[in-house]
Amino acid sequence: MSTSALPGLVLRLRPLGESDLMLDLFTSAMGRITALAKGGKRSKQRFFGVLLDAHLLEMNLEPTKSPDLWRLASARVLASHLGLRQDYRRLLAAGPVLELLLRATPVQAPQEGVLELALITLSRMELGNGPAELGSALAIFLARLLALLGYGLNLEACLHCGRPVAQMQSLRLTLGGGVVCPSCPAGHRDHQVPPGLVKFLAAARALEPRPLSRLRLPAGQSPLALGFLADFWREVVGHDLPSLGLALRSLKSPATVPHTTPPRR
Repeated sequence: MSTSALPGLVLRLRPLGESDLMLDLFTSAMGRITALAKGGKRSKQRFFGVLLDAHLLEMNLEPTKSPDLWRLASARVLASHLGLRQDYRRLLAAGPVLELLLRATPVQAPQEGVLELALITLSRMELGNGPAELGSALAIFLARLLALLGYGLNLEACLHCGRPVAQMQSLRLTLGGGVVCPSCPAGHRDHQVPPGLVKFLAAARALEPRPLSRLRLPAGQSPLALGFLADFWREVVGHDLPSLGLALRSLKSPATVPHTTPPRR
């Protein structure tokens, strides 16, 4: 059965032969899919300027003999997220959004709320100025996607003894999946974090989608949040996520270089 006017986010483009392209896409209706764009590398009519990473497309798809492959009959751009390409840090921050939808979601299995989260995140990132804003957007995406895909963190009480977070003055986040209180044994890969960071992660999971754009990490806590979430996501998918490492390095605030007066000659 053909599908028409289907919105889909371009996750990855792969060349096939001299003129064709394979597209990995994410849709609300079907989840992650793969489509073949015949002549996609050469066409100056159907696909010129249309097939780019992070573009949101409206697509007409036709089935092929393979149940896991569609043919892209036509497409138009609904949202280009052009602002991502105007600042390298924005583009690098957006990389994990696309890579995680590609690596962490099953084929042709609808995932409620995932496409909406990705589009809200990309829209915020394409206007983002500076590491703090981009780091907040990425941390929200990473934390909320965990919950949407069934890997949500336990942020209410200690994983080991059940002590409520509200009773903790200091705490740790563990790769076991949540909070550990200071009285329980520490793991070698635990992350010591302030209570305010745990409140941020809980809000990122609980808020309605639209207010997420106003949620920001407390000052100076972006490296802590992203460091833990990156480690946890690597545990979830079972391998490295190159785009996540690039994003984290690009979002580190540049070190302050002390000013020195050159000696007089």
